[in-house]
Amino acid sequence: MIRKAKETDLEFVKLLVEELEEQKFELEIFKEIYFKNLLNTEVHYFVAEVNNEIVGFMSIFESTPLHHCHKLAEIQELIIREKHRGLSIGKEFIELATKLGQEKGWLQIELSSHMKRLKAHNFYMRNGFNRRHFKFVKMLK
Repeated sequence: MIRKAKETDLEFVKLLVEELEEQKFELEIFKEIYFKNLLNTEVHYFVAEVNNEIVGFMSIFESTPLHHCHKLAEIQELIIREKHRGLSIGKEFIELATKLGQEKGWLQIELSSHMKRLKAHNFYMRNGFNRRHFKFVKMLK
């Protein structure tokens, strides 16, 4: 079952995002950002549950960039716990994002995926995404 994330999901969402990013985050900073984004109408947090256990998380951020002159969205995080992959949870997340985008009139849904995540790239392409851009990152901290 996929549902909107709630404040009480913080601990589980933090664990999933840490698994995705392969690093730990300071709880108070993570909590502040999480709660702030839950209140933001242009940020959408969803969790997937199996047997009342949170096993997946997806975040979507809406924006209206000048170079598109239209509202679009970006999936910032999408992760399914490894032991629950292959159960179509990721596909359900993408279908939910697509439906939300159609309802809200988004031009497109974008996402970035680390170069090393080849299985994820294949998953996204199987689910209607096309590889169109390079993303360049300059680390400042």
